[in-house]
Order: sequence, then structure tokens, then C-alpha cells
Amino acid sequence: MQRSTVGRGGRSRLNTIYLAVGVVVVTAGWQILSMVMHEVIVASPQATLITLARLVREGVVTREVFATLQRLILGLTLAGAIGFGLGIISGLKPRFRAFLEPLRWAGMALPAVVIAVLAMLWFGMGTRQVIFVVVVVITPLIYVSTVEGIVSVDERIIEMAQVYRFSRRLLLTQVYFPAIGPAVLAGLTLATGVGIRAVVLAELLGAHDGIGHGFSRASRFLNAPEMFAWILVCLVLMGLLEFGFLAPVRRQLTRWKEEQR
Repeated sequence: MQRSTVGRGGRSRLNTIYLAVGVVVVTAGWQILSMVMHEVIVASPQATLITLARLVREGVVTREVFATLQRLILGLTLAGAIGFGLGIISGLKPRFRAFLEPLRWAGMALPAVVIAVLAMLWFGMGTRQVIFVVVVVITPLIYVSTVEGIVSVDERIIEMAQVYRFSRRLLLTQVYFPAIGPAVLAGLTLATGVGIRAVVLAELLGAHDGIGHGFSRASRFLNAPEMFAWILVCLVLMGLLEFGFLAPVRRQLTRWKEEQR
């Protein structure tokens, strides 16, 4: 089989070109949609960018993004610790996994809006209810990806480690953790995107600041450019998290594969 002659740098440039083409196509579609629909329903890209620039200049974007980012990071940290920890135990102990199945079903079946309403009743409006929603929505995603990574480890590798009398700690750090990296990374990537939506939804329903609160304020006044500006802020935030956080984590988790080539 002939190997591809395109190097890593060439692939990176090619991916960047396709990304740029995708952005242009989406923007063109957005522009066309704004021309055929009323401006109250769909704001044009130009009006959205002008409004976004005003919000940035007034310091509104910085204030609201900072509030949302704080809640998202805290929610992701708590959900990651809970989901990863329980996922490791459940992957190694099937009986414990069976015991947690009802909680997993509940966490993945309940709509985020229902969880947000319950959180408002229990915690009131503010940061606590937002973080609660994020943790409840994200934890099952991390948990499932971790369990799937554990149970998919090749049994022959585990048997070989047992023959060489690996300790439990060594078995986890040298066998399980490197093997579950791709699965955990996929769950973390999905959890980050879902987490942003969960935070914004919870803020929209019951917070006095944050991106969701800004979107709620704009929707009350039917301010379409401002609503679309907050949508762009969400997209930019996801992009920053993808390339500033997830990409370095992905390189770290997949480094062991590169070293084997």
C-alpha cells in the first residue's frame, strides 16, 4: 500500500483551506437568508457584526463572557471529575456499572430545560443553578465515554499485564489510561459543546448575567442583530476552547501513538 505523500504541514494547510471555504459558504447562506426573511427574524451578517462591535466596545461582551466562562469551567471540572471517576470504577466493576445504570438513564433522558427548571426551584436564580445544570447534563457524557474506553481495552493486553504482575496503579496508568484517551477525548469534546449550550440555556432561564442573559434581554426587545451577535459569541467561545484547550489535550493524549510510529 502506497503511503500518502502529503505531510502533516500540507494536511494542516489543506484543512485550513477547507475550513475557510466552509466559513464562506455558511456566511453566504446567512446573507441570502437575511435578504429573503424579515430583519426581525434574521439579522444580516453586517448588522450582526456592527452590533457585536458595539457590545465589545461597551464592555458588555467581556462581562457576560467572563460570567459564562467561569460557570462553564467549574461545571466541566466537576462533571469531568465525577464522570471520569465513576466511569473508571464502573468500567472495572460491572456490578457497580449496573447499579449506576438508572442514574445514567435519568441523566441522559431528562431534557436540559427540565433540569434547568428544577434547578431554579431548588437553588433559585444564579450561579448555583447554572452549575448544577451543567454538571447533570455533562456528567453522563464523560461517564459513558470513560466506561466505553475501559471495556474496549484488549483483554490480551490486560492478561499480559497480569502475567507480569502489574500493580493496580501501574495497570491504570500504563494500560488503561493510554488506551481510553481517544474515547475520553471524544466525550470531552462533546461535553464542551453541550456544556456551552447548557450554560446558555440555564442563564437564559434563570441568571442575571452571562451570555444567556444577554440573549434573553435581546429577545425581549426583538433585537435580532443583538441575538445573532450573542450566537456569534458562543461560536467564538467554542472555537477558543477547541483550539486553546481541547487541541493541546488531544495532542497530549495521542502522543503515545505518535511515539510508536
